[in-house]
Amino acid sequence: MKQTPSTSSAFEIAGVLVVVQASLSLVAGLSALPFAIVEPGFRVLGVATIATAIGMYWLARNLRRGRRWAWRWLVSLEVLSLMMTLVLLPIGAMRGPVPLLVNVALPTSVLVLLASASGDRPAQPGPADPA
Repeated sequence: MKQTPSTSSAFEIAGVLVVVQASLSLVAGLSALPFAIVEPGFRVLGVATIATAIGMYWLARNLRRGRRWAWRWLVSLEVLSLMMTLVLLPIGAMRGPVPLLVNVALPTSVLVLLASASGDRPAQPGPADPA
């Protein structure tokens, strides 16, 4: 018997995957900061990566709380991430299975989970509609 996950569990799994993705981004940003002593460009990249990770944590939290706008922002963020990855793939910037897993498989799986539950997107909690 094959069981399909419900939409609430799909959102929870997507939220967990976004937290994992944000954790990896946070580690990458923090590991770039020691090199900022020599190269000021790493300082900007490190801080931008840390800010992106903080935003992803915030979006994952709001997705699990059922905010509809968080769903939209996460879909657009993951699509943007995949597009940037696909631009960097042909030039050989990513070698090995780990960058492909983090930069291709993780955003794709989040998009698939969010798309599978797109018919039952979380509604924003609030007063009932007077209809």
